[in-house]
Amino acid sequence: MSVAWIAFHITDRCQLDCQHCLRDPELAPKDLPLSLMQKVMSEAKSIYRSAQVALTGGEPTLHPEFEGILDAIVAHDFTWHLVTNGKRFPRLIEQIRAVPERKARLTAVNFSLDGATEATHDEIRGKGSFREVMLGATLCTAHGIPFLLQMVINAKNVGEIEALGMLASQVGATRVSFSMLQPTGTLHDAALYLAPSAWRDAQDRIERLGAMLRIPVGMPEGFYTEQPFHVCEPFKSQQLHVDVQGRLNLCCQHAGVPGDGTRSDVAGDLHEMTLIEAHRRLLGIIHQAQVDKLGRMAKGPLTEWEHFPCNDCMKYFGKPHWEGDGAQGPEAQRERWRGAWAPTVKQGVVGDAVVGGSARAPRQLPLVRG
Repeated sequence: MSVAWIAFHITDRCQLDCQHCLRDPELAPKDLPLSLMQKVMSEAKSIYRSAQVALTGGEPTLHPEFEGILDAIVAHDFTWHLVTNGKRFPRLIEQIRAVPERKARLTAVNFSLDGATEATHDEIRGKGSFREVMLGATLCTAHGIPFLLQMVINAKNVGEIEALGMLASQVGATRVSFSMLQPTGTLHDAALYLAPSAWRDAQDRIERLGAMLRIPVGMPEGFYTEQPFHVCEPFKSQQLHVDVQGRLNLCCQHAGVPGDGTRSDVAGDLHEMTLIEAHRRLLGIIHQAQVDKLGRMAKGPLTEWEHFPCNDCMKYFGKPHWEGDGAQGPEAQRERWRGAWAPTVKQGVVGDAVVGGSARAPRQLPLVRG
């Protein structure tokens, strides 16, 4: 298999505070240096003949050198797509149109839309964000830019799978995609949790939706697989992921979430080594994970949760994961700067503070999770 594309997690900056976000916006903003991206793109093009770049975050358009990134993609002869919340899309349209080659190489805009209704989406992502995505979709249609809608399924929106598919078709999306929620280690996990049976039901509904709609319906890695020894795209090296610190790691699911320190998903710092050297180390990490999986399989039948490959991978690397009837693994003892914790008072959470006129997260005590 070839390394078809490189995914760059270019920034942790974001205007939203989504309940299922794997990043931590309370930390000092981190931006992937443009110089490092140029180095990686040069190596990826010359060694792997890679063709595509993915820009993720955070909100990619908030990177202080975003236009420089677009020009670097053009200069290194890549096509590109990005994942966006849509809040800055009118400005993004201007940036794309300013240089025709930027638009010519844009293959898709992936809008994050976590509900087919304004109420559901805005509950998860923040008031007003549904309408911003709808505006972005309208602008894409007006300017001939292909776009897709992608939902992270959870307990709050699982009932809107079919409705989101219909909405995507109606607004002119070229594709609709449904991802499986991964836990963050925060107290929000409990309200978003779905049991394995609910995930398998959702998977069946998505497959049936795909047979009904004229546009493609996608399910990225993570859903239930009957075959326990499943090899995902990152494990096949069909894509390589560079995190916001400039390190080659397994994939975007691992970036930004707490770990227990027993195993690392990071292959190497690309500031200090070449992409191919880090890739060699990554293959060692992947090989060991596969050997250990075979060892578990040899001991007897796997649990149902172990048939969900991304969840099983997160557990293996000591990250938050679903198990039993809830989230297990390390907690993310982090605050959210836009106050997503504030409306809820529950065990382990005390009060809410206002600092400088903006809502701040409540003081958090140790939580019992499970």
